[in-house]
Amino acid sequence: MRVLSNEDVDQLLTMPECIEVLGAMYRDCANGQTLHVARLDSLCPSSESGAYYAFKQMAGAWPRRGVHALRINSDIISHPVIAGKIRRVKLPKANGRWVGLVFMFSSETGALLGIFPDGAVQMLRVGATNAIALKHLAREDARTLAIIGSGWQAGGQLMGALVERPFEQVRVYSSNPDNRSAFVAKAKARYPGLEILDIDSAQECVQGADVIMAATSSMVRVLEPTWLKPGVHLSCIKSEEVDQALLDGCDRVVVHIKAHSKHDDNVMPGTPNVNSEQERGWWNAPGNRFAEYSDLVQLVAGNTPGRKSPSEITCFVNNIGIGLQFAAVGALVLDKARSAGIGHELPDDWFSETVHP
Repeated sequence: MRVLSNEDVDQLLTMPECIEVLGAMYRDCANGQTLHVARLDSLCPSSESGAYYAFKQMAGAWPRRGVHALRINSDIISHPVIAGKIRRVKLPKANGRWVGLVFMFSSETGALLGIFPDGAVQMLRVGATNAIALKHLAREDARTLAIIGSGWQAGGQLMGALVERPFEQVRVYSSNPDNRSAFVAKAKARYPGLEILDIDSAQECVQGADVIMAATSSMVRVLEPTWLKPGVHLSCIKSEEVDQALLDGCDRVVVHIKAHSKHDDNVMPGTPNVNSEQERGWWNAPGNRFAEYSDLVQLVAGNTPGRKSPSEITCFVNNIGIGLQFAAVGALVLDKARSAGIGHELPDDWFSETVHP
């Protein structure tokens, strides 16, 4: 059984590889050759003031690779208001750190194959997912990219977008100027020669942009209907960053997964501080059009069209993550780790038993 770190994953996995393996998984998914397990968040009280405890689990099996993945997060969650918007913030209460793990099992033997943190893989798979949508929905001549957000996920969005289009200018806006300037400085060092601008207003950031990508922790809309101009492509990393009014202004909307509009919440009665956005939003409000939209699985498989004309306004809503993504990317990471001898091998006996369970 192999244990990897986030640093190991960073060393092993590239964004183009992540995009490729997810594409293969989505095609199998369209053909009924994968097992999708719905995400479940279990919420209960925490002694942390203004917060609650959340245990997230998502899973999926990809028989082609002989794996089943289980991704879990054990978090203390708060919902502060920052720059006028409610946010979902994970507090690093585990000795100043966060707890997120991926367990990879063999669907051939049942054995535990590997364990690694979800951080690096999480950013890459979300960036790759939105990049796959961008490939099909953005104009071929898209050259100006606007990013709303400057956190961990914004870096993945930039990585993925640059794989799929030769952007010449990237503009970055977030409500935190210090985070924004740090993000831009890091991006400039990583992508020398690319024009990357630190913009201090959202309107200026998106003005004339060919692609607008939201990557925030906001629990309310951050993409505005007034930004919808002919030919633009928009995307988000969570449903709360858009709403039905914005989507109604788009010519073509694709969601990540149609099987579930959002995750299921299992809330202990009386749990304080749980924000209602966790359970209710535009996707299940009266008059919502979620059922009308195609999803990325069908888009990748060619069963639904991508962009049809240069003037179309398109939007990708990454409404929910799925365990299948971790199965696909995890299988690749473990294969590469074994070949390169990276990570720590632990005795299989530690993770199996002789007693019939």
